[in-house]
Amino acid sequence: SWLPQPADWAPLTVDAQTGDPDSTLELYRAALGLRRRLPGLGDGGMSWQPAPDGVLAFTRPGLLCTVNTLPHDVELPSPGTPLLTSAPATVNGSVAVLPGDSCIWWAIPTAGR
Repeated sequence: SWLPQPADWAPLTVDAQTGDPDSTLELYRAALGLRRRLPGLGDGGMSWQPAPDGVLAFTRPGLLCTVNTLPHDVELPSPGTPLLTSAPATVNGSVAVLPGDSCIWWAIPTAGR
């Protein structure tokens, strides 16, 4: 690089994050891949959904996004198939445990299908 960088930034480089499934870079790459494949992640409307305190939930066609804004795990009903998580989550049948400060994008059934 043409400018010196602090040594503690080394783990944030593309070289360091490429191939690391827990990196922000690979999360963004996976999300962009989903956006290209799933029309519900394109432009269009969304609807807010009921959720426990500290959790945001919204739907788009065929998708539900649940965001835990709390610093601790939250147990939620599992509405469908997890597509992408920003942190390791546990999904066991009809129950999901969403870690603190994380989100899950779900594939959900759409009306008329």
